[in-house]
Amino acid sequence: MIKNELWYLLIDGQKDTETGIVGNFYAYGDHLGDALDKTIKASVEYKFANHNLAEASLLENFDVIDNSNELVKISDNVYMRPTTYTYPFDDPDKEFIPPIGVVKSVDEGEYEYDLIMENFVAYGANDNGVFELELVLTKQNLIDTFFKTIEFIPTIDGFWVYVRNYWESDLTELWVAKHFTDKHSVIDFLKTQKINTLENGYLDIVVHSLLRETNLTLDAHKKYNYILKTRVYSVILSEI
Repeated sequence: MIKNELWYLLIDGQKDTETGIVGNFYAYGDHLGDALDKTIKASVEYKFANHNLAEASLLENFDVIDNSNELVKISDNVYMRPTTYTYPFDDPDKEFIPPIGVVKSVDEGEYEYDLIMENFVAYGANDNGVFELELVLTKQNLIDTFFKTIEFIPTIDGFWVYVRNYWESDLTELWVAKHFTDKHSVIDFLKTQKINTLENGYLDIVVHSLLRETNLTLDAHKKYNYILKTRVYSVILSEI
């Protein structure tokens, strides 16, 4: 049975080379990604380009929307509030733009969203002699940095994809690509399947190397994690 969910979407886009634009949209779709795709296509006629999903919330029905009579229907499944907001596109105080696949909830979380910034944390060796590097990266930098790190790994001995249990199944699924034995096969696959892998918010992607007992992970929250048995952080950071 196909679901027809109703989503609230706060879209941050670009009106022209100097002007950013923000708008409030409501869209029906089989899931969040479907609703977003419909909204992106419908909003182009309203001067939105280079879209970023700033906030999202699943709604019970159309009746819960305040002042729903004011909404403008811009396609069969998409509505928007007539008032949009603009700002200088080069504003240094713009919020952190998360990678595709994750989005800020309209509900308040444990941590302030304004505190999120692009940064890294390097941990010393644990009891097993394993070092760990974590990075939080923006939409603009995440994928290129992930590819550069794969290039830095000397050998590829495993490529795994975990499909999280909060997608369409109650169980986490593990997919293993045994035929990917070199880094270029992995990178080529991720490039051709970018929407279904790197931009998918339901997957953990792991690249493994027996050398230095290395695991490079991009998790479902788009946090980048690099674990290895050699302290080479300065070299890695200079390379990526």
